[in-house]
Amino acid sequence: MRIISFAWTTPALIALEKTVTRREWDDDYAKRFRRGDYVQAYDRSPRYKGKQVATIQLTRDPYKEWSNLCSDWHEEGFEYLSKIGAKLNGRTPRDVFEDWKINPVMLWVVRFEVVNLSEPVRFEHTGNQNAVLQCPLCFAEYKGG
Repeated sequence: MRIISFAWTTPALIALEKTVTRREWDDDYAKRFRRGDYVQAYDRSPRYKGKQVATIQLTRDPYKEWSNLCSDWHEEGFEYLSKIGAKLNGRTPRDVFEDWKINPVMLWVVRFEVVNLSEPVRFEHTGNQNAVLQCPLCFAEYKGG
């Protein structure tokens, strides 16, 4: 089974607030992913000791799109990430989204649904260290750290 690492957007994924991701993939690599595929979702790359946090299923074949055409603020999980204070290298989700608009790049769009969360659900983020997330399937709370 293939793997996609969600890194800093993992909290939105496990809160079921993320249903799309954009990637700077090589065309040959991207074409290996197809609608209906099950993919392991990791909190970071396995080569950096990442852990599987979910299994997702692609809801359509990945396709290319310029980042300035992105209107998936909520679907990317950015609304949720903003609420918990998550940041990527000091940048807010709004900063990342606006950069896509100002400096467009061609990205592969991967749409999916979460079919299973791994247990226990754990993640780390560099945003608000006091954020408490609730697993949407078992309602257990997880404190960011």
